[in-house]
Amino acid sequence: MKAMSLNQRGKHKINWIIFVLPAFLFLWITCFLPMGVAFKMSFIRPMGNKEVFIGLLHYARTLQDSLFWLATKNTFYFTGVSVLFHLLLGLAFALLLNKPIKFQKLWRGLHFVPWIFPPVVVAVIWILMYQSEFGFINTILSQLGLSKFRYSWLGRPNTALSMVAIAYIWCGFPLYSIMLLAARQNIPLELYDAAAVDGAGEWHQFSHVTIPLLMPTILTIILLDTIWSFRFFDLVWVMTKGGPVHSSEILPTYVYKTAFLEFDFNRAASIAGLMFLFMLCFSITYIFLYRSKS
Repeated sequence: MKAMSLNQRGKHKINWIIFVLPAFLFLWITCFLPMGVAFKMSFIRPMGNKEVFIGLLHYARTLQDSLFWLATKNTFYFTGVSVLFHLLLGLAFALLLNKPIKFQKLWRGLHFVPWIFPPVVVAVIWILMYQSEFGFINTILSQLGLSKFRYSWLGRPNTALSMVAIAYIWCGFPLYSIMLLAARQNIPLELYDAAAVDGAGEWHQFSHVTIPLLMPTILTIILLDTIWSFRFFDLVWVMTKGGPVHSSEILPTYVYKTAFLEFDFNRAASIAGLMFLFMLCFSITYIFLYRSKS
């Protein structure tokens, strides 16, 4: 019996390895190996047929670049605004779609449509809406007699990044609302009945029952959305390419330009390394605060 038990354990380990190995190899080839190569590139400089180790020189050069800090500021602004409004709109629609309204399933399906579109399609839609002469927004303003408010929304440095953020918020909030709706439906109705018996109105039920029980889901998707938004590239590149005058330059577009327009792959690797460091610090701090609060 003991021998059989040992054999079963051995078979169990072999089965575990067989199932995990493909996923591990996929992650190694597509994630860990490229990260390792990029990390190595950030410390070397090619000279002829040789690679010379130069330590932190690329990082020092990047940290002295004013454009890097502008891109960093824009990235934090873009991420903060996007995550905030993803949460607010997602929560609002989750609560609205949870109510017994007519054609409830239809509205749930339709409100999820923006998230289905690829970022490039979303970018084209919003470029057409922002178009200065015949765009939807400026046309509506003209018809309302507000022609003085017509604007080149993507052509002005003070509005370009915010307009891109609006497009990203529009296509991103449905994922929040679906996840929060699922979490809201898992809250027992008995808790609301008990709160109502105790004299709690809708606001107190929302603040003392709904929000505390949704908090684990909210904190999880805030962390994920922050990481996704911080490295988001497609929409910004298609809509503005970081312009005008670098006003919508974010770190992912800065890395792309450094690598594929300036062909300085080693310094681009150092910028990507700093991005990774920013996100690593944020994630560790966030998880630590989340656990301490829990």
